[in-house]
Amino acid sequence: GSLATIDGRDGGEAIEIYNGQSGPETASVGYFYDGMTVIGGDAITKDKNSVGGTALHIHGFGTSVFIYGGTFRGGKGSDEDGDDNGLSVYTSNGGRVNVYSGSFEGWMEVGDSSVIAFYGCFMRNGTTVSGVFADETNLSVDVRREDGGLVVLIPVSDQECDTAPSTAPSPFPTLSSQPTMISPSGGSKMGVSFSFGLVILGVFTVV
Repeated sequence: GSLATIDGRDGGEAIEIYNGQSGPETASVGYFYDGMTVIGGDAITKDKNSVGGTALHIHGFGTSVFIYGGTFRGGKGSDEDGDDNGLSVYTSNGGRVNVYSGSFEGWMEVGDSSVIAFYGCFMRNGTTVSGVFADETNLSVDVRREDGGLVVLIPVSDQECDTAPSTAPSPFPTLSSQPTMISPSGGSKMGVSFSFGLVILGVFTVV
């Protein structure tokens, strides 16, 4: 079931993938596929501003995650309108998330020196990223950018897009002709913690 963080109010993170050291040589990498559901912990109390937990948190220099499917859902907060629900994906401090497919319920957030890359036919309008993956599944998700975090839209060679990936309101499209796969350069790869939340496992590999 869904558990709370140590303060006894907010929902906890379901999965954390991280680099606990100061350099990329100790970075971790994770893979997610169809059949996996990751749910952040629900807020334990109904106190005002008690927030739901994040489903997937990636952080630390060189740490990368590749999402090829699955469902990622932020935990329920105290606000019945959903304003306090948790994030589906959160990356910070130099982490990178590569999204090739999947279902996401709850905001995403990309923080300092971090990247969330969407592979397929996508557009960004304000905070909303929407489009179609190469497997023909649709996505519409809100992504918050904090402290210089980047949202990157990358077309794939085996998918024909009606329009080039672009970001509004800027008139300059963000393009890349080929996907870029990032992996850590070696070292310790044990920076994965499974803590508070509900995780229904299909396939999850950490190499």
